[in-house]
Amino acid sequence: MLNFTYIKNEFIQPLDDKITLLEKPSKEEVLITNDPRQKAEIYAPEINFYLKNSQDSILQKSKLVLKLYEMRLSVYENGLDFENTKEIANRILIIAKKDEKRESFLKEAGFKVISLEESEVLSVFGSVGELCAVLKNEGEEVELDFDILLYEKERQDFKRQSGCYNLANFKDEKELLNFLQSKSPNYSFKTFITYNSSVCQYHERRSEHCAKCAEICPTTAILKDDEERHLEFSQIDCLGCGGCVSVCPSGSLDYAPMNRDSFFKMLDFVAGSKICIIPKKMPLEHLNLRLGEGVLPFMIEGEKWLSNLHFLSLLQASGANLVFYTDFVSRGSAEAIELLNAVFERKFGKKAILIASDEKELENALTELEFIEGLNFSFHNHTQTNRENFAVRLRHLIGDEDLGVVESGEWLRYGDLRLNVDTCTLCLACVGACNVGALVADSKENALKFNPSLCTTCGYCEASCAEKDTLKLERSGLRLEKSYFDFRTLAKDELFACVECGKEFATKKAVEKIASLMRDKFANDEAKLKSLYCCADCKAKVMLGAMMRT
Repeated sequence: MLNFTYIKNEFIQPLDDKITLLEKPSKEEVLITNDPRQKAEIYAPEINFYLKNSQDSILQKSKLVLKLYEMRLSVYENGLDFENTKEIANRILIIAKKDEKRESFLKEAGFKVISLEESEVLSVFGSVGELCAVLKNEGEEVELDFDILLYEKERQDFKRQSGCYNLANFKDEKELLNFLQSKSPNYSFKTFITYNSSVCQYHERRSEHCAKCAEICPTTAILKDDEERHLEFSQIDCLGCGGCVSVCPSGSLDYAPMNRDSFFKMLDFVAGSKICIIPKKMPLEHLNLRLGEGVLPFMIEGEKWLSNLHFLSLLQASGANLVFYTDFVSRGSAEAIELLNAVFERKFGKKAILIASDEKELENALTELEFIEGLNFSFHNHTQTNRENFAVRLRHLIGDEDLGVVESGEWLRYGDLRLNVDTCTLCLACVGACNVGALVADSKENALKFNPSLCTTCGYCEASCAEKDTLKLERSGLRLEKSYFDFRTLAKDELFACVECGKEFATKKAVEKIASLMRDKFANDEAKLKSLYCCADCKAKVMLGAMMRT
């Protein structure tokens, strides 16, 4: 297989030896190509777009064209968007005005077809190959199983499941038939989302403090099981938009086509270039504009998965502000952009991310790209969470300045934690409740410590605290000064030594609280009173000794 092929066109120029130049599309197996006519695993329109519009020198173009191929190869090799297939039958339900010609055409092609009026269908649920319609039939509700739905009038329950298609998307019966034959008997789909339950802030908790992903998902790809507190994923119903990734506060979700490790490998490619992020869906072939020197098109699958960490990493790797060319910005990405633009305005007096939705806006935005002194920073720790990596990057950006407070949004939340030291017993239930590392126990200092920059303000620590009015969470926003990114001591105490053997076994406050609660109940029993101040081993010895003496 040829890895890189360039089909000759009007943008021809000297290319690196790693790129095979072809006069016209061939029948050879190809991995990456610049021409949609060439059968290949990957069509990369950004290559022609760059050569057509770039103001770079011939030598620079040769280098960057190779880089564009290598970027695509890196994503292909490191992506986790594995291909899956599901066998489905040929039962089609059409919910539209009666069209006997269309029905006959599909039946002759081997499909079993049932047509119904939209008013006859109460609801549709399931997924492709296992769809079910609830119908009204003489005053009763009946269920009809089928594999694929074709509809004329759009409804919410039609849009949320896989295997449901709008007839308006097909220009004629032939195009419709070709489409259906491509889906049956084998339906292909990809894995778009990966999930780490260990840092999920919904998974198996006693009370609900998250599930933003299920809330924002436009299909049935993510559902909540509120009884077990589990998230249920249906990859076959996933559109691959990635909106769930950008709103996930803990980073438990990742975008498989460009997962976290794959994304951070891309930072080496974009270093020193001005970046224009372009989702795959955005058309490039007919754009005519001036692409300034050093501007690198950064092509991505989907567009809703970009988070604050993705954006800031690209900004610091390139050393310049960037352009995001898209006709839609997800809620998670929008809040990330708003936050970073606020930080950059205060730090540099410039925007971090410029959004362009059409050719004119893109042309104007590209003129505002510039390298920013002091922006470059290289860092990534694979063992740390997204929140931790972002905190390190943002702290470096802020430096020793105090840039004020950026208010929290609906999805990207920051705040602080207040603690009443008089009632805290350092039981550390809050530490056990925090799965993002914002609350930690320091055994050397016998202290409870907190880093607000890591806290997602989920509130589970507050709900888990055994003491009334002791922990108070405040969603007060992100404070842009370096102490906000440090662990600070909320409470500390001395360790209490067992009165029998001298071994330190608990904090002084915890022992005294338990003793104060039980002292009156044990008032007439010296052994029980003494046991309140003993470690677990000595407690048993004291009680057994008392029993033997009686």
